[in-house]
Amino acid sequence: MIRGGRSYVSSSPAFSNDAKRLLVCTGNTVSIFSTATGLQITSLEGHVALVTSVIVVPASSPGSRILCYCWTASLDGTIRYWDFSVPELMKTVDIRMPIFSMVIPSLLRSPADSERTQGLYAYISTENIRKSEKPKSLSGQLRKCNLTKSSLIGGVILKETLRPEFISVCPSGRFFGISSKRKLIIWKVPQTDSDQVALKKIVLHHTKDFTVLAFHQSQRIVAAGDVTGRILIWRGFGNKTFSNSHGLMDGNSQNYDDVRPGVRGDDDAESCSTWHWHPTEVNVLAFSSDGEYLYSGGREGVLVVWQLDTGKKKFLPRIGSPLLYFVDSPDPTLASISCADNQIHLLKMPSLGIMKSISGIKLPFSAPEALKGICGRFAFDKAGLVALRTEAYGIQCYSLLDDRGISEVYVCERNHQPADEVTVVVTLMALSSDGSVMSTVDVRLPEQDIGGLICLKFWTSAPENKQFTLSTVIYEPHRDSHVSSIAFRPNRLMAVTTSKGGDFKIWVCKDETQQKNELGQSSGWVCHAVGAYKKKPMTAAAFSADGSVLAVAAETVITLWDPDRNVLVAVLGDTFSVGLKFYL
Repeated sequence: MIRGGRSYVSSSPAFSNDAKRLLVCTGNTVSIFSTATGLQITSLEGHVALVTSVIVVPASSPGSRILCYCWTASLDGTIRYWDFSVPELMKTVDIRMPIFSMVIPSLLRSPADSERTQGLYAYISTENIRKSEKPKSLSGQLRKCNLTKSSLIGGVILKETLRPEFISVCPSGRFFGISSKRKLIIWKVPQTDSDQVALKKIVLHHTKDFTVLAFHQSQRIVAAGDVTGRILIWRGFGNKTFSNSHGLMDGNSQNYDDVRPGVRGDDDAESCSTWHWHPTEVNVLAFSSDGEYLYSGGREGVLVVWQLDTGKKKFLPRIGSPLLYFVDSPDPTLASISCADNQIHLLKMPSLGIMKSISGIKLPFSAPEALKGICGRFAFDKAGLVALRTEAYGIQCYSLLDDRGISEVYVCERNHQPADEVTVVVTLMALSSDGSVMSTVDVRLPEQDIGGLICLKFWTSAPENKQFTLSTVIYEPHRDSHVSSIAFRPNRLMAVTTSKGGDFKIWVCKDETQQKNELGQSSGWVCHAVGAYKKKPMTAAAFSADGSVLAVAAETVITLWDPDRNVLVAVLGDTFSVGLKFYL
């Protein structure tokens, strides 16, 4: 059995310390990809449920030996420590509660601060498996785990929420926080952490539900996006609550003015400003590594780069799918962006050019109800290549043997717009046995019962890269009837299409006898023959393994044809009668 295709975007990925590898949560494993080639190198296998977090242990200082260790957390209730250069499992911590998110702030702190702690601590978002049966019972818990002792700190629940929430951590390791409905809850990590120490927290409020938050690299700034597309930026958060006993915080004197523009009520922040560009909820927020810019994204498939001081913005448009995660790498010229269509794009910074893409199987397109009866889902060739219908009028070619996306064809070009009404539906696709030719059928839907168009298209590809180019377009191949099936003849440039209108057509490529014309271009596909049986709807077709027999389903019977002469040779399931028609 050949299996392929997992989600690459269920959780945020992580770069190795040298930025040459990208660690991606893929189901129960962590797949490690080369950032130079976009190909998978190895994987970390051991979890028995979805991996939800991967955290690379940073190098202790610039120029030190490149570390290849990471922590992972999973819904199987375990936290695991790996040497991913081998790869080898080094340690397992079993907390017996599904983990939805994890951060380890002390890994991000300076060596001097880390030495003050009495162990390595993780803060995890878990689900209370003993929750009440009441409809509004709180199932999410934010808890603390001592990784050094491999134990969950009993009795310490930092916060209970309606459901497990994603945890964000400050790049300096000083703060972490969650968004819960219309609140941001931020904790300060103590300089000397232990099992008994209590954590201070603040709460920032809003009038709409939050969706995502991000901390600034070095300054006391936190940004959060909401369901309406707005971005709120608080500066100087926690100046009162998190100050030390001398009234100082980070070496700055405590001058807390009562005039705090944009801050709601008694929220602990100096100011709050609002930016608005996104038309729908914000899914992505991240500060640049130098702290000068803020990246944001959402359903519209556009990455927005905001200049933090001025609010000016620039864009990376036409990504083609809603954005989910943005991750900076230790290399300032490299970043990644994860998209809802199961792709991770590696970006060249700061120009925002897409260098490589790591493609998983894309989500299927849901056809309108009127066309569901004639829509095919996928097609195979003998080499393990599968063609699948995707959103945005596309066909994805995916290699099951290599478990990666090879190429993509857009039957009808369009930019991604989340509110667009579907006007074209790809109903069928088929691959030749060697994968060199693909055929598709797309239907342009009528507007107010007027218009509508059915197109049969043939595509050809080069053997080495499977990049398909359009060869032939045939409008209304079966008059006004929908195409019900497509099949290619083995070892020949011949295909058959059937129609519920009562006929089938055999198509041949002129290159079969005339490989290339004088200009070296494909000479296209033409109709070679038409056949019918008692005016019955033709619903499916297939060639025999050697291509000598064509079988066509006509309602409750199977008709067998000689495809070269278009002659009926037998009928299975019925008695031959005079209703046969065929045309040459």
